[in-house]
Amino acid sequence: MKLTYIISAYKYPEQLIRLIHRLDTDSTSFFVHVDKKADDCIYREIVNALSHRPNVHFLKRHRCYWGGFGHVAATLKGIAAILRTNTRFDYAILLTGQDYPIKPNRHIAAFLEQHRGKLFLEFFPLPTEYWQNRGIVGGMERIEAWHLRILNRYVCFPTSSRFPIKRKFPRGFKPFGGSSYWCLPRECIEYIYKLTTRNRAFVNFFKYVDVPDEIFFQTIILNSPLERMAVNDNLRYLEWNDPDSGSPAVLRKSDFGKLLSSPKLFARKFDVHVDADVLDLIDREILGENR
Repeated sequence: MKLTYIISAYKYPEQLIRLIHRLDTDSTSFFVHVDKKADDCIYREIVNALSHRPNVHFLKRHRCYWGGFGHVAATLKGIAAILRTNTRFDYAILLTGQDYPIKPNRHIAAFLEQHRGKLFLEFFPLPTEYWQNRGIVGGMERIEAWHLRILNRYVCFPTSSRFPIKRKFPRGFKPFGGSSYWCLPRECIEYIYKLTTRNRAFVNFFKYVDVPDEIFFQTIILNSPLERMAVNDNLRYLEWNDPDSGSPAVLRKSDFGKLLSSPKLFARKFDVHVDADVLDLIDREILGENR
């Protein structure tokens, strides 16, 4: 089972380096995007630590703003680079620099081998009662209004009486949402690449969607012939202490028991400046055979 990881990061170089070290095997490759907003010294530290590894590739950097299209763009860059370099892989896995495995590499590979061909991501049709965004429930305002980032500031032109015309969703697609992160087989990655290179209107529409990384890939997959292979599980363990915060809680040593008993393959998010002990526990008690 050959795996390739697309990893998006913007801080904590030591944590990203540790993540790649833990996931590294003879059958893995990595495509890393470091937010251009990150200080150059952070980027240099990452490159200096990892550039000697032939299976680690660095993507051209651009700025990523929370809720903006930059995160989708970084993922599409990773997909294009994987295929352009003829990287051999059975599954591509999208992570952040603050993710960490909670199963050994051998277990991850065996799980995906057992479920070969399945697509793992969270998804649900829109509108949905699960989403409350800027005080509005449903999620449709994310796609029907214009959402822009101007001089690093978020601006929205809502579908109100002053702007009564709703944006029309791309023809032939029904909107779906879900978590940003996924684990997808090669066939699906190739399908995404072909669609996004041939249908630029679809891609351009999402440049003005709010938090498009939670809608873009779900919409492609759940409107494709591959939807029958989709499993509604992104294989991540998260804690949501405040569901309205927009970001999962930082996991700590006190969460280790839940991590140990979880069937998930990965967890997020971790912060070595808040609690590094939990990563040490995972290394020692769960990932020992990775060493």
